[in-house]
Amino acid sequence: MSALAHWLEQAGLHTVVIGLVRLHLEKMQPPRALWVPFELGRPLGPPTDRTFQRQVMLQALSMIETATAPAIEDFAADDPRSLADPTWLAPHTGDAKSVADELRQLAPVVEAFARKAGRSSVGVAGLELPLCARIIDQTIANRKPATSQSQHSDMLQFRYACDDLKMAWSEAALASGKPSSRQVHDWFWLQTHLGQSLRQLRADWLDSGDEKLAGIGARFIVPHRWRV
Repeated sequence: MSALAHWLEQAGLHTVVIGLVRLHLEKMQPPRALWVPFELGRPLGPPTDRTFQRQVMLQALSMIETATAPAIEDFAADDPRSLADPTWLAPHTGDAKSVADELRQLAPVVEAFARKAGRSSVGVAGLELPLCARIIDQTIANRKPATSQSQHSDMLQFRYACDDLKMAWSEAALASGKPSSRQVHDWFWLQTHLGQSLRQLRADWLDSGDEKLAGIGARFIVPHRWRV
């Protein structure tokens, strides 16, 4: 976006980049940039909080009138949803021995979230969640992607199944209370069977000697924060 901002400015259009990584802004030096201290993927802050998001937009737009290029300003307020909810209780998954078992325990909570929210973000794999769980269990057991049961390749099916299951677990976490994203992610990667299994699978693929699996393990599956 910073490179595009330079091009647009040369064409006579004023720009402001809203950036989540300050180092990138400092290196690319867009004409005007507002650095925001939010989680990656949330450049305007907490979802559905229109008042807060409006504050971010107003400060960014004000730079067109007040900032001489190149300039970087900091947004002072943090995302209010970044604060932990002390009353939140993580969904109980007991001593699940497989992803399929954990899904069975979480299914009522996942369904409760969908009813309450009137929507679900699960569905990228185009497969039912129980099948996604079996695919991941097979992949974990065999240390290689399960045979595809969709139009996607084995590896892409694995990745999409992971995405759907991670979203389902996240929706289960949001079914009650208002946990911060850090609370949800810590619970998922450190406490659930699925999260711990994916972390172990990544480590196994990195040590597998298979260049393709090692590449996938190095770049995907587990976010940087929970890789150690």
